[in-house]
Amino acid sequence: MLTLKITFRYCIALYCITMLYASLHELIHHFSAYFICGAWGYKSFNYFSTACEGTLKSWYATYTGPLFNFIMMYIGAALLKGDSNYKKHLGFAMIFAQLPLQRMVSPFFRMNDEFIATISLFGDTPLNYWLVIILIWVICIPPLVKAFLAIQNRHRWLWFLFYLILFPYLLWGPIFGLLEYLMVNKHVLDQQIIGIGLLFILNEIVTIVAYYLTKRYIDPTYKKMSPA
Repeated sequence: MLTLKITFRYCIALYCITMLYASLHELIHHFSAYFICGAWGYKSFNYFSTACEGTLKSWYATYTGPLFNFIMMYIGAALLKGDSNYKKHLGFAMIFAQLPLQRMVSPFFRMNDEFIATISLFGDTPLNYWLVIILIWVICIPPLVKAFLAIQNRHRWLWFLFYLILFPYLLWGPIFGLLEYLMVNKHVLDQQIIGIGLLFILNEIVTIVAYYLTKRYIDPTYKKMSPA
C-alpha cells in the first residue's frame, strides 16, 4: 500500500521519470525503424519518420513505441509488490509515466500510434476501429487497477484520477511541447545526429542525469541520513 504525498522534490522526480519514458518511447520508434528500413529516419520530440516512409513495413515501427509503454506499465505493476517504499512508489510512477489515458482515449478520435498503424496495415474498418480500442483497454486496465488498489490515501478515487488525467501531463507536457516547438518551428539545435535532433539528444542527457540525481525522491518518505 502507498501513501501518496506531493512535495517539490517528488514533482521533480516524477517529471524526470515521465520525460524519460516519453523520450524512450520516441527512441524505440526511431531505432526500430532503422532496423526495419535499414537506414536512419528523422526524429523530433513528438514525431518520427522512417527511411522507408510510405511502405507497409514502415508501419511496424509505429507499434514498437506503445508496446514499450505497455511493457513498462506491467513492470511498474510488478514493482508495486516490492519490498521497499521506493520500489512501490517507483512502480506506481512508472505506470502513470506511460501516459495510459492518452493511449486509451486517443483511438476514439482516430489518433495514436496503435490506431494509425492498424488502419494503415489492415484497413480502416469499424471492426479494426473497435478492436484497437478494446485491445488497448484490456492491456491498460490491469496495471491501472493495481495502481488504484495500492493507494492508501483517503479519497482514493480522487488521487487515482488526479494521476490518470492530470498530474504527469501537467508536469511534463508544457516542457515537452516547448522543446518540440523550439526545435521544429524555431530550428533551435535542430542539427541531426543519426536522424535525431540535437536538442532532443541534449534533453535526453539532462533527463537521465536528473533522473539519477532525483529518483530517490519518488518515495516522498525518503529522508537523507545524517552523518554519524
